[in-house]
Amino acid sequence: MKLLTKIIFLVVVSFLFSSPCFAQAEGEHSQTAEEHFKRGDDFLAKKLIPDAIVELKKALPLLKEDQNQLKAEIYVALANAYNWKGTHNAAITASNKALEINPNIANAHYNLGFAYREEGNYELAEKEFALSDKLLKQEGEYIEIQEKPTSENIEKLIALGDNYLKEGKFDEAITEYNKALDINPRNDILNKLGQIHQQKRSAGKSKDTSPKIDTFKSEKTFDKTPDLTEADKIAQKASIEMLLRKGASFYDEGMIDKAIDAFKDVLKIDPEEPEANYNLGNAYTDKEMFDDAIVVYKKAVENNPEFVDAYLNLSTLYLDMDLIDEAITLCKQAVTANLNDAFLCFHLGEAYTLNLQYKEAIEAYNNAMSINPMDPETQYRLAESYYETEQFDMALKHATQAEELGYITDPEFISDLKKKAGTE
Repeated sequence: MKLLTKIIFLVVVSFLFSSPCFAQAEGEHSQTAEEHFKRGDDFLAKKLIPDAIVELKKALPLLKEDQNQLKAEIYVALANAYNWKGTHNAAITASNKALEINPNIANAHYNLGFAYREEGNYELAEKEFALSDKLLKQEGEYIEIQEKPTSENIEKLIALGDNYLKEGKFDEAITEYNKALDINPRNDILNKLGQIHQQKRSAGKSKDTSPKIDTFKSEKTFDKTPDLTEADKIAQKASIEMLLRKGASFYDEGMIDKAIDAFKDVLKIDPEEPEANYNLGNAYTDKEMFDDAIVVYKKAVENNPEFVDAYLNLSTLYLDMDLIDEAITLCKQAVTANLNDAFLCFHLGEAYTLNLQYKEAIEAYNNAMSINPMDPETQYRLAESYYETEQFDMALKHATQAEELGYITDPEFISDLKKKAGTE
């Protein structure tokens, strides 16, 4: 009877601690694993990485025994999210879990290779990339990337665009100019695009639709000033988007110096562009140029206080540099600007833990749980923090909850907890 009473007590505690209020719990349990996975996948596509991780983690404990394929897909998506976030060890773990279920998932091998490469294990990375390519070829989904045209093709594309423009074929001209822009984002091409968009708009308002375009080549770099013409603004936006795309491509291919140059070119146009500052910070971090990375990460969050990834990467950098007080200050600022982000609260708890401020860490972890009570890692961190403050009953409750949510706990830690909580 005593054992039955304990079991009932743990079940009740588990329910209470899984949701801060009945309405939220009811909402959580009404969602299926498939729905959480779809939402997480959508967040991932939009590069809303912390939101994606939260949803994907929610999906895992809701899976049924016959949903192994979906489980593998969730782990692949988690690995992708972790790689985007820069937590490559977590990506390695998630990829391996997917491959334990199905060793023939090309994307799992690719994510694993990417994580190994970022961790400096180039031999294993090359092996995983090769396996990914082999599986894609077997599935008929492998696409041989064609070599881009060289700069000598630009003039032909521009001439073709000019001819289309003379014929009044604006869309065809824009297509050719954009092809030229893909090869080299020259300002003369941007000028042409800006002017053609302006003429296209004017064509709908005026009978005089005769195309006019400058044929000179300008080396001018657009400044972000209030007196820019509409054409200049369009050209400026096109240039920024192109350079961001090129920089991201260089970065993904491991060409860090070229990526840095591309992101710097964006900042010459718009020094406040948050994404360029954030990406430049990532590149500087990879080059171990930490002071430079801190400067541009700060600019990213100053110009976009809701830029969660920039906060996370900057706080991680602070922690790596043992600047724990700076990390705590930054995380508190981030939480204030993003009140409903569970991962930022979790990250604040991690910073407090490293500073041995366990009471503050408990508060931060509990805030994270009030937003997302289904995250097993937060539950386990709470258990560890309660253990450090000698609140062994609370520590055992949260460790048990973490296990129920699928967290692989340390048996010795659990055994010690049970002894100190007087349940053994």
